[in-house]
Amino acid sequence: MAFTITDFHDLVRLLEQHEEWRKELRRLLLTDELLNLPNAFRELHKLVDRRFAELAEAQRRTEEALAAHRAETDRRFAELAEALRNLSETFTAHRQEFLEYRAETDRRFAELAEAQRRHYEEFAAHRQEFVAHRQEFLEYRAETERRFAELAEAQRRTEETLRQVLLRQEQFQRTLDRFGQTVGVTVEGQMVEAVQRYLAERGYVLLEPIATLAIDRIGELDGIARVRGPDGEEAWLLISVKARLGPRAVHDFADLLRNAAVQEALRAYGVRGPVLPLIFGVVLDRRALELAREARIGLLLQAQGELVAPQPWTLEASGGSEDP
Repeated sequence: MAFTITDFHDLVRLLEQHEEWRKELRRLLLTDELLNLPNAFRELHKLVDRRFAELAEAQRRTEEALAAHRAETDRRFAELAEALRNLSETFTAHRQEFLEYRAETDRRFAELAEAQRRHYEEFAAHRQEFVAHRQEFLEYRAETERRFAELAEAQRRTEETLRQVLLRQEQFQRTLDRFGQTVGVTVEGQMVEAVQRYLAERGYVLLEPIATLAIDRIGELDGIARVRGPDGEEAWLLISVKARLGPRAVHDFADLLRNAAVQEALRAYGVRGPVLPLIFGVVLDRRALELAREARIGLLLQAQGELVAPQPWTLEASGGSEDP
């Protein structure tokens, strides 16, 4: 049975009367390919209206033209029906694809929910572990703070003990300094008598008293005096006093005389010409003898007299000694 224009109008009228049919028709037909179908239908409706107007006019003119137009219309509606069938099949295929996609999406959401559930359980377990570790940390921190408090107390006691030790050491050092000053003054007093006797025995004449000479920021000479020798030549006698005369005393005295600042201070004091370095001591370390000879420094002991005769030094800007 052919689909006629009258049938089409009946279909349109029924669809206008039943909104649910229109929705169902749209649900069945509406795909991506049919998005532009409303525009096509509107254009088709216009075309049909125009055709109907032409057909009405043609019908008034001639029955033959109406028959021909109806045949053409039937053919076109047949084509439209075929197109609708094809679109329905396409929509059915797309709907099946959509159902499969939705099933895949549901499956993935189920997997995600399961993963989230597992993560939550793991998080709960980690949280319990964290609480346990936090309690352990708090206990450890309390123990650490207690130990630090004990260490701080021990440190305080140690510092107090050290302070007492330093105080006693300072007291001892003051006592030792007073003792050293007493010994030093005594030895220096003996030095003056011994050097005066030593010079007189060898024909030297003291041209000024034996005195000490302080050198800023370096040290001091325990004795310095200008003398005239048996040959009539003048020289300067430089004396270091040591209760115990050892190798270190010889090294220190030689370094002092080689020091450029010391030589500059001596020149400023008026020392000119040769100098005679002499170490006076009470007790002798045998190792000092050879060192004194090599350094050209005299050794004079309180009880034994001269052990090494002093050799003249010439003070230079760079320090040192040379033969007279």
